[in-house]
Amino acid sequence: MREGTILPADVTEAVVERVKEAFPGETVYTDLTPRDFERPCNMVELASLGLDPLSYGQSGVDLLYKVKITTFSTVDEAHSSHLPVLDLRAMLVLGAFGSGYIRVKDRAPKVRSIEADASFFDCVPVTLTLALTLDRADFVGSELYELMQNLELQVRAKKENE
Repeated sequence: MREGTILPADVTEAVVERVKEAFPGETVYTDLTPRDFERPCNMVELASLGLDPLSYGQSGVDLLYKVKITTFSTVDEAHSSHLPVLDLRAMLVLGAFGSGYIRVKDRAPKVRSIEADASFFDCVPVTLTLALTLDRADFVGSELYELMQNLELQVRAKKENE
C-alpha cells in the first residue's frame, strides 16, 4: 500500500468529526452502541466499500465509501421519540455534509449521495456515500498490449514522413 493511502478508518474518523461539529457535546459512537447507551447521540459505521471501475476511463477510478450515520433522540417510557425532533436531527446530519466534500488527511472525497430514512420511531439512519478519485495505476500495473505497440509505431512513422 502506498504511503499516504487513505484507510477506511481515516474516513470514519473524519465523518465522526463532522458529526461532532453538528451536535456539539453529544456522544458519537463508532460501529456499535453499548447497552443502555446515552441519548441523544449518534453512531457512525462503515457500511461498505466499493469501486467504480469505469468512472474515469483508463486514467482513474472512484473508491466509494458508504458510511451509515444513525442519529438517536431521547425516548419516552414507551421507547418512542418525538418524530419532528428526529426529522430535525436528520436534517442536521444532512446539512453537515452539504458542502459536497469532506476533508480526510490531504484529500477531499466528494459526497456522491446522502439519504435519510425517516421511517423509524427511535432513530434515523443516514447513508452517506463518499467518492475518492484514485489513479488506476494504484490498483493495476500498466500493461502494453501488442496492438498498442503497433498503434504507437504507426503514429510515429506517420509523423516522421510529414
